[in-house]
Amino acid sequence: MMSPSGTARLISLSGTALIVVGIAGCGKAPAPAAAPPPSGEAHFVATADMKQLMAWIIDPSADVVWGAVGSVITENGREDFAPKTDEEWAAIRNAAATVAEAGNLLMMPGRAVNQDDWIKKSRALIDTATVVIRAAEVKDADTLFTAGSDMYLACSACHAGYVFGGPAATQELPSQ
Repeated sequence: MMSPSGTARLISLSGTALIVVGIAGCGKAPAPAAAPPPSGEAHFVATADMKQLMAWIIDPSADVVWGAVGSVITENGREDFAPKTDEEWAAIRNAAATVAEAGNLLMMPGRAVNQDDWIKKSRALIDTATVVIRAAEVKDADTLFTAGSDMYLACSACHAGYVFGGPAATQELPSQ
């Protein structure tokens, strides 16, 4: 059996706990969640313009792929190079995944110049970068070399049309 002073302490402690909980519950209510955008509107926000997307995301990642396998001629003859370690292969795979996902960024509303040729070229970038990913996952240097070349051709085809004066280059590239 509890002593009267022990009972008083228990009641006092319980009362204090209720007051603390009550005060905490009287604070500001959490802000309501942001309303979803109206139907048909995008849930994303572009944070880089086209030049930044190319310079900061696509080009550095593509350079990893293009510099991963090949050969050079030196005074000692031909020297082939390719990834050797799991870490090197993972870095190539990750760079190719970044390029592939950047293809989706190129198709975002506000970036896509048109819904025909631009989308086809963006999808070609995704498709070729996906082959690079697969080659890196199975550590196949020959396929990586060919897939990297195909990715380069996909980039060049788009640049020929939209950057270097092809017929599509007269269209304004979107920028934020």
